[in-house]
Amino acid sequence: MDVAGSGVFVLSVVVVGAAGIIWGIVALVRRQQYIKRLRDRGWTFVNSPTFDAVGRLGNPPFGMGFRRKPDDQITGLTSSGRAFQVIEYDSEYWSGWVGMVTLSRRLPELWITGGQTQPRSGVEATVMQTPAHLGQGWQVGALDPAFATAVMTPQLCERLTAMAAGQPGVNLSIDADQLVVLDPPRKDVELLGPWLEQLATAAAAIDATALDQWIQPEQPPRLTFYHHPEWYWIGVDDSLLQVTPVTRSGHDHSTSEVIRGRDGDGPPFVAFTHHWKTTRTETSTDSEGRTHTRTVVENHSEPILGFQLPARMPWIQVARRGFGRGISFESEAFNDQFAVTAQDTKFAYDVIHPRQMEYLMANPPASFRIADDWAWFAPGTHSHGVIAHSADVLRGFLARIPRFVWRNLGLADSPYPPLDPAPTRSSS
Repeated sequence: MDVAGSGVFVLSVVVVGAAGIIWGIVALVRRQQYIKRLRDRGWTFVNSPTFDAVGRLGNPPFGMGFRRKPDDQITGLTSSGRAFQVIEYDSEYWSGWVGMVTLSRRLPELWITGGQTQPRSGVEATVMQTPAHLGQGWQVGALDPAFATAVMTPQLCERLTAMAAGQPGVNLSIDADQLVVLDPPRKDVELLGPWLEQLATAAAAIDATALDQWIQPEQPPRLTFYHHPEWYWIGVDDSLLQVTPVTRSGHDHSTSEVIRGRDGDGPPFVAFTHHWKTTRTETSTDSEGRTHTRTVVENHSEPILGFQLPARMPWIQVARRGFGRGISFESEAFNDQFAVTAQDTKFAYDVIHPRQMEYLMANPPASFRIADDWAWFAPGTHSHGVIAHSADVLRGFLARIPRFVWRNLGLADSPYPPLDPAPTRSSS
């Protein structure tokens, strides 16, 4: 590059750098002005709120995943004295802003969408008939149809219609004692204030409705998982490294995102990510024949998922069919899909009977093996959905083990009554 070219390049770098600095200053000034307008209204702005800000919320976008981070938070009271919160929230399932006001009672989940918006990812609810007062373009979902019918009064429908005016869409839900809406107009304080007042009138309509028969019990203050009330967040528990089938090679072993729990009467589980490092030495020769060595440290991780069983069982593995074949069963369709290996072939035939084969083909699990009183899965990823799917499928698998097998294992009867219908939860 000649001198002139070098000068142009340096000048360009200086201009770009200066523009970046100016833009950063402008953004900072605008942010401070925005925060001042919030505080002039008597509201509070918190730059980095603690997890407690969203800890009591358990329905999507909350209650999903293991990495959940609240960010900028605005709190205050509406003109009617109703507490509100507008907060930025990020997880592996969703990222954006949420606005909410407080209800007078803890109520079951309810989902209402209208306009240009989509139902929230992960929601499990029955779509209800839209009330006539709400009109076309709306969708209502709930677990309890009677509750949905009771709460969707003409007064609430009127408030929702007013909220939708001038907005591209409304995505609203009841999450315990919070009335939650996605994508509040938080950028413009002059719009946010009236929007919160409208949301407060919707909350007032719900509070004025006779819904006491649906009041929900207070939950302990902890990280919750949507539709899994018995899952518990542990975080770190390195003692698990001594009692679980983790990779033993390497060094600096640790755990993260440890979860324990169970679903219903299913077996209790432990799930976590195992981290470790390996070190190796690389040798190379340069162009002058000199030898160089360097130490390379590589990071590794693997998901661990195990379920504790009520009795010790002979070793058996149910895996997706690869290049090899396992024990041959009477169903060729099953043999083509799964490879079963076992310490005791008779035990395998007792457990993998025709109904069990049909069940596994209809609900294919991640590969798993039973060793003594644990069932260990090879989940591929450590995720909310994979744990839930594995728990469902294993519960159904255990329910289909014949009673005589459980009695041979020392139990009086099957510890898992049949479930109907069979679970088909997605493992996404």
